[in-house]
Amino acid sequence: MRGPALYDRIGIGYTTIRGEEPRIARAIGDALGGARTVLNVGAGTGSYEPRDRDVVAVEPSAVMIAQRPGDKVPAVRATAENLPFPDRSFDAAMAVLRDHHWRNRSRGCGSCAASRGTAWCSSTPIPPRPTGSGSRPSTCRSSSS
Repeated sequence: MRGPALYDRIGIGYTTIRGEEPRIARAIGDALGGARTVLNVGAGTGSYEPRDRDVVAVEPSAVMIAQRPGDKVPAVRATAENLPFPDRSFDAAMAVLRDHHWRNRSRGCGSCAASRGTAWCSSTPIPPRPTGSGSRPSTCRSSSS
């Protein structure tokens, strides 16, 4: 099962088991560079939304949207494959630990890349802790002029 139906089912109580991982948050900040406007695709509860930038959150699951804390921007209900924004609307797009749930990863990454600047998409598995082992997440980066 992929897409919003999955998180409508497993997302109940999500904020009690998931939160921001500082190493991932730092990596996101580095990847976004100087981008001021950021599209967060598959935003969920907003754990990784940069606090120092203008963010627009996109989330397809009503269950996840309902759990967004009050200090987060409201989420637009949409999917990565069908973003409701014109091309070049944002300096950067991000999708953190989400693209493995997209029905069409190629189309979703293409939508991210249509934003101006950089597109950064991260997939599972999560990078290992310094003492652990595992593989690095896959990324799709794209620059547009």
